[in-house]
Amino acid sequence: MLRPFFHRYTFPILKNKTGLFFTLIVTAIISCPVEAMEPASEPWSMEADRIIAERDPQQITAEGQVVLEHREEGLDLPLQIRADTVTYRADNSELKARGHVLLREKNGLISADSIILNLQTDKARLNSASISLADQQLSFSSQLIEKTGESSYLFRGGRATSCRVSEGRSPAWAIGWGEADITVDGMAYLKHATFRIRDIPVLYIPYLILPAKISRQTGFLFPELFLSDRDGTGAIIPFVIILSPSSDLTYYPGYLDKRGTFSGLEFRYLAANDSRLTLAANYLHDRSEDLGPAGSLDDYRQDGFLRTEHDRYWVRGKADHHFSENTVMRLDIDTVSDQDILLEFPDGTTGFSSSNHQFLSDFNRGLQEASLSFRESIFQFSSSGHQTSGGMEMRYVDDPLAEFTGIEAAHTLPRVILNSRLPIGELPVDFGWSSEYVYYRPEEGIGYQRLNLAPRLIMPMPLGRSLEGSLSGGIEETIYRVETVGSPLVGWNSSANKNRNSWDLSANIAAVLARDFAISDQRKLTHTFRPNLVYRFIESSDQTDLPDLDGFDRLTEGKTITLEFNNYFSSRGPALISSRQLGYFKLTQHYDLKEISRDLTGPGDQRRPFSDLVADLKIDPDSDLSIRYQTTINHYGSGVTAYELKAHYRTSRRDYLDINYAYEQGDRTDLIVSSELRLTGRLALAYSITRSLLVDYTNSESLSLLYSPQCWGMKLTASQDAEDRRLMLTFSLTGLGKTTETSW
Repeated sequence: MLRPFFHRYTFPILKNKTGLFFTLIVTAIISCPVEAMEPASEPWSMEADRIIAERDPQQITAEGQVVLEHREEGLDLPLQIRADTVTYRADNSELKARGHVLLREKNGLISADSIILNLQTDKARLNSASISLADQQLSFSSQLIEKTGESSYLFRGGRATSCRVSEGRSPAWAIGWGEADITVDGMAYLKHATFRIRDIPVLYIPYLILPAKISRQTGFLFPELFLSDRDGTGAIIPFVIILSPSSDLTYYPGYLDKRGTFSGLEFRYLAANDSRLTLAANYLHDRSEDLGPAGSLDDYRQDGFLRTEHDRYWVRGKADHHFSENTVMRLDIDTVSDQDILLEFPDGTTGFSSSNHQFLSDFNRGLQEASLSFRESIFQFSSSGHQTSGGMEMRYVDDPLAEFTGIEAAHTLPRVILNSRLPIGELPVDFGWSSEYVYYRPEEGIGYQRLNLAPRLIMPMPLGRSLEGSLSGGIEETIYRVETVGSPLVGWNSSANKNRNSWDLSANIAAVLARDFAISDQRKLTHTFRPNLVYRFIESSDQTDLPDLDGFDRLTEGKTITLEFNNYFSSRGPALISSRQLGYFKLTQHYDLKEISRDLTGPGDQRRPFSDLVADLKIDPDSDLSIRYQTTINHYGSGVTAYELKAHYRTSRRDYLDINYAYEQGDRTDLIVSSELRLTGRLALAYSITRSLLVDYTNSESLSLLYSPQCWGMKLTASQDAEDRRLMLTFSLTGLGKTTETSW
């Protein structure tokens, strides 16, 4: 007996197991009895244009836009099967789906022309099917797929690719096979695999393993292969170990033909978005040295510092931990075996460039410049409240050149700062307090401790609607203890204590003037003009016998007047969200009142009370373009003593241009340019240069051609620096990562 339903209908269905495929049993709607099965906590539902139930054999058929769904706790989207026709027979627990079959579940998406599955054994047969895994760009397809378990499949022929395939066309690249065993969230084991370009086999591999994972798993990553004049041929094969959902460990074993054995290790831990840790180390047993074989000279960079160490390493890391919104701990680690290792190995997964980029992305702060001879490891702890803030810092300096120069680096062990500002009863005066203790300690030599205490009174001065000002004054006491560390110095008094006291007075008056200019009916330009006049007087005791290490130990005495002209520009629309800063223009000039009354030392001496004029201009005409220009101008014949131009340009096409041009009179004139131009949607040209115009010398220069279709990419780079010329060709396949990286 048939029971047709010629309208869209939805009703509950029971299930007896979870997973991609389910047991389908119709109860109340079908009059025929069904063998007992335990109902699921959340029933399935069926929706179709036409549903037909038969008594003998017990069968239900759904036709036309069939949708079966089941919602499970913790899943954003329901498990779902769509097809043109679905038939279920209760006697043999067999379900057939035909026509545009689409199965969506938490592990991914399966599409097929037809599916036959047994609900008791959870086995199935899929015709003309493909499997696309969640969070995985690869898709696996075959004319015949057998489901052998809850998440395992046997492919009779087929291919894997990450390319979008148009009907009647072959993908740009694919990996084919004769037979494949694939486990969802596991691995794909391919027999008789071939790498194909436009369906043309170009490489045969008898046995190949690919990831088929939807979660992070322990396993090998794609290797790095390279060829270099200095390093020879070599390879690094990363292996990642998943320790927990929030931590992993990656090991980088490798070998360099002309250098020796290489090892790398990286540990990452993420507790929350604002609390994380990354710690990495490289080690190379280097057969070469700057002296070269039999004492021959091979001085890298020709800097006069000859490396003789064979055990070379670089340890770096960063950590952030937020105990609360206002209490933060930060840690930076950076130490090296020698002064050249970062410059010799800048590229690759474990190189300086990659590490610096990763730290900037994860911690919003990068590494020191690779060219610096010393490396600093820093521990900081800070906490702030409504009226008081404080912090502690420890800084360890690693200087590989100390053995050549004989200059010992001083470590900061520790520095402690405490600042506060408190109101005094009902008086219009605040009490401010700043203090600092620091201990500079070398490995051996002269170290010193410094304690600085600076209380002061601050009084705001409301002067009217458009004027504001403040008056403050304070005293400062600085106490030093100078001592020897390690071997005692002949004739040195290790208990030498010194002190300095000073007092200062400052006054500040500023005006705030603003005016709107109509750009259109809906938008206005706002110009805010804030001139600022500052007077400061400083008097100090004799400082000639005091230590001088960090610039704080010498106060500039005198009376100065500072005049600032600050201009701010913004654009404002009818809604607050449409407001945007357009830039600013600032002028700053100091005038030394003590200098105008100074006694002249000779006929050629003259008083120069004016400091250099500092101009700072920033323009942000739109969100894609930013320009900043800073310059200093001398009033006594030297002219422009320094300037710097920075320009950043970005487009929605991903074009960009970065320019940094810096000049310091008699010291440097540097140009740094980095750019990328999209020639077409798939083709781009990139160029970068770092050049010293003062000595007409190019530090580094590179030109790259990038070709990036939808599912693969190629990058050809020609570059040179002071030590080497390189040509690098890099291929990348979406879903597989880099496959070849060669340079020479």
